Amino acid sequence: MTKRIQWEQARALIEQFTGPAITARLAGDGFNSEIAIIVNDRYFVKGLHLNHPRAWTQAKEKEINPCIRHVSATLEWETEAEGWSLLGFTYLPGRKPDYRPGSPDLALITEMIPKLPMAPAHLNLKRAEQRWSAYSPQAELFAGGHLCHTDWSPGNVLIGDDARLVDWAWPTRGAAWIDPACWIVWLIASGHSPAQAERHVAVVPAFGRAPGHAVTAFAAAQAAMWANIAEDAPHPGLAAAAADWHKHRANP
Repeated sequence: MTKRIQWEQARALIEQFTGPAITARLAGDGFNSEIAIIVNDRYFVKGLHLNHPRAWTQAKEKEINPCIRHVSATLEWETEAEGWSLLGFTYLPGRKPDYRPGSPDLALITEMIPKLPMAPAHLNLKRAEQRWSAYSPQAELFAGGHLCHTDWSPGNVLIGDDARLVDWAWPTRGAAWIDPACWIVWLIASGHSPAQAERHVAVVPAFGRAPGHAVTAFAAAQAAMWANIAEDAPHPGLAAAAADWHKHRANP
């Protein structure tokens, strides 16, 4: 988790792109930025010091934005100056989704997931088989050519007229079913049984076509990963949810 700082430290630089900040509201969610503010209800601005160990995530978001504007927010400006990396996105009004059973938000999300694109060949992305190799001896099953978000914290999804997926700090090249599979853990942590969660995401064509043994291997990897990082997880129930999903898959 990255500690938030006072955005006024970069105010003069930000206002070169936004004009005078008549209003500036802190964004309430997110774990990847030192600065995350909504300026004049026009721009969402996020930033990190250039010497921050995760400054590379800013460059990744800039690089992939042309590919995902139809499911996310448009990057309107960016700068690396005065020790800062700043990204200025079109501000999208919306609210966090409700992942609980019966929520109407779930249908909007399952409609959005199939719109996630293939990853252009020129993008230098972490590969799914690399990301989860420490947690699975079968990580090669996760390989593919899709652009995967992988972080389904409710703070990364905006619900308005449709669903949008924001904060692409960890883009990954992998199988098309990876994102719905990652979402399953969040659904279970939000009150769904593993079977209910799988039924929700089964309407996503890529997940419906996914090889069962590959999904089972991924469930095992998720259980191992969330158990390993449970203390730093953004939701206290994720480790238990991932373990429940793995148990469900391993003992059908």
